[in-house]
Amino acid sequence: MKRWLSPILSGSFVTGVALGSLMTFQSALVFGCLAGVVIVAAAAAFQSRLAVLFLVSGGLFVSGMLLVSDTTEQYQTLSGISGVSGSGTIRGEMDRGVYDARVVVALDDCRSEVCPRELVQLRVDRFSEWSDGMRVHVGPCDFKRPERFDPEFDYPMYLAKEGIGFVADRCPMERIVGEESYFRTWLSRARVSVAERIAYRLPEPEAGLARGLLLGGSDELPDSVADAFRTVGLSHIVAVSGYNISVLAGGLFLLGILLGWYRKQAVWLTLLGIVLFVCLVGAPASAVRAALMAGIAFLALLAARPADGLSLLCVAGALMLAANPLLLRYDIGFQLSFAATFAILISTPVRARMRFRSWIIGSVVEIILITATVLVFVIPLSLFHFGTLSPYALLSNILVLPLVPVAFLLSFAVVLFGWVPGLGAGIGWLGYGALHGALFLGDRLSALPGAGMTFSGVTAWMVGCWYLGWVLFFVRQNNR
Repeated sequence: MKRWLSPILSGSFVTGVALGSLMTFQSALVFGCLAGVVIVAAAAAFQSRLAVLFLVSGGLFVSGMLLVSDTTEQYQTLSGISGVSGSGTIRGEMDRGVYDARVVVALDDCRSEVCPRELVQLRVDRFSEWSDGMRVHVGPCDFKRPERFDPEFDYPMYLAKEGIGFVADRCPMERIVGEESYFRTWLSRARVSVAERIAYRLPEPEAGLARGLLLGGSDELPDSVADAFRTVGLSHIVAVSGYNISVLAGGLFLLGILLGWYRKQAVWLTLLGIVLFVCLVGAPASAVRAALMAGIAFLALLAARPADGLSLLCVAGALMLAANPLLLRYDIGFQLSFAATFAILISTPVRARMRFRSWIIGSVVEIILITATVLVFVIPLSLFHFGTLSPYALLSNILVLPLVPVAFLLSFAVVLFGWVPGLGAGIGWLGYGALHGALFLGDRLSALPGAGMTFSGVTAWMVGCWYLGWVLFFVRQNNR
């Protein structure tokens, strides 16, 4: 029971968030009250321990449902605010489009009667230079709620999951010199420095892939490369996820040990490096999830207590949803990241029972099974959201994924030592080889006939039944 305590409690909260995402606040409130009565009545029929577990899990379920409904309601009140002026801090880098650009501002000092609690997205000139951490004066201008231009895409809630509640067109904005957010400014300069050091040693498109691995995001890739990766199911390698975090964490921990540090010192070095890396890449949901899991795992190592992977995943998911319950429904990266990690964890006992005479054969089979299991859990979500499927996804991941940690570490080494004469050139040459290999394989596989297939009619119920069937299968296999 102790092993399943964290998954049960965290799962109750997540289930409440999932159900609340489909309801209005008023409906969630009524349903929550009825659920509370049922939970209390049912708990009275159980033994003392089970009753407590039922009450706690039921309370978490109701809390999750009300939390997401209240958060959704927050972004639907007020149609707009007129005549707003004040000062704030720019969050994130400019999003440059073809004709204009967008920046996100957090206002903290308003000189008007009503001040938005949410972030504001402002449309600015694409040739202007605004960066993360700058202090700016905004207004006066009119803020409005974002509009839903496509019935199949909820753009307002897509922005809401990032904390953005209002938008404004061509709003007057002036920089306040000398009041920058030093930490955010340092991170912005660090991202620029990373990009410049990579460009110094690596040509395009290899440099773009290196920036994508280190900084995250397919925007760093040329359109042709991004399309090729998307076609064969390789887009996830430039999304900062558990794979990248695990490589970084393992490398930092090993570095600490090689430097002669004690395990405690190596753990703290690893945790600091993970936090800085997540901040550097902009803290996407996949990176935060992976960082939380890695952090809990290393703290468990520090405390000499075993860290159960499934429990870590559940706790990390619950913590992220408690901070931002909109991630579950509106952040596709969050869904894909958790589905992939859950697939690896739930299938681990099955793979562990397999025995091979040769460790080489065992390693190859392990890679194939992990990749296949992840695809089994990720493909339904991809079909539901995008309606696309690549028949070569398994082959492409088997061939390319072994190159990713090599390319990641060598790209990191280029940033650290690329300026050193001789050494920098050698590291750059090795990094180019690993990056070019990944690009070459992605390009060749995407050119195969039938590489990109489209499907329609995949519903949420079909996806749910698919997952339920596979979960029951693995649970049955694990209990043998």
